[in-house]
Amino acid sequence: MQIALHPMQAVAKNTRLANLVSNILYPDSCSPSYTNPQAPLQQQYKSVKNSDNTPQHTADPSCLLQRNGYSIHLVNSLKQRIKASTLIKRMYASRGYQTEQTSVFGTKPNQYTFEARQSGRLIGTLTLAIDTGKGLLADTLYKTELDQFRQQGRTLCEVSKLAFNPETSSKEIFASLFHMAYIFARRVHGADDAFIEINPRHAVFYKRMLGFKQTGEQRTCPRVDAPAVLLQLSKEYIDTQIAMLAGRFDDKVCSIYPYFLSKSGEEQVFSAVQQIKPDTRLMA
Repeated sequence: MQIALHPMQAVAKNTRLANLVSNILYPDSCSPSYTNPQAPLQQQYKSVKNSDNTPQHTADPSCLLQRNGYSIHLVNSLKQRIKASTLIKRMYASRGYQTEQTSVFGTKPNQYTFEARQSGRLIGTLTLAIDTGKGLLADTLYKTELDQFRQQGRTLCEVSKLAFNPETSSKEIFASLFHMAYIFARRVHGADDAFIEINPRHAVFYKRMLGFKQTGEQRTCPRVDAPAVLLQLSKEYIDTQIAMLAGRFDDKVCSIYPYFLSKSGEEQVFSAVQQIKPDTRLMA
């Protein structure tokens, strides 16, 4: 089991970025304090350059999405795994977590690791695992809770090893990583419920911004030696939020979903994913 780090834990180096980080670190208030009320949201983030919020073309075979100065890639090489593992270990160590079992050199089937790059530099990573009958990381502490969903015939998936460079604070990039995981989990594997083990002090963010609900009481994760709670997100909720909000960049909505790809953008990515050979997709 791995505990996902909160994506926005750094002290920003300028006032504008500091306001953005503060707003995401403390999501109890939905007030968009990081924006300039006299400028439109697209201008503030300098990110919505494609009118239909669609990905840009790229010749990199590992690249799933490229837009607005950043890209999301499927980790499928030794070099990528080393860099992703190094980032995770560095971020976990900075929070006082154990790091011996935080690499992304797994061999489980139907497990994927995604990475976000900005200006060619690795800034974030996330691992998705599909429940194939051999268990998830969360089964170590929460097998009883997970089995309740399995007994209903639902397909489970798990998000883990989430880490972001502390100098990076972007809702859009964070949302894009999660949207890639959604496409693989929901569109490729038909997953019904997503789970994440999270430090309790970061649970509010995931509940408010993504709609996760707590389904397991606080326990201690032996692998990272830190407290954890189990959160769950249903396909019904995420499908509805994407349909209503994706691609709209509404600063008044206390949610990450407006920063997801538009429907046409998602379809482009899904079409590309279907062309990826299974032996290169199943990497972690």
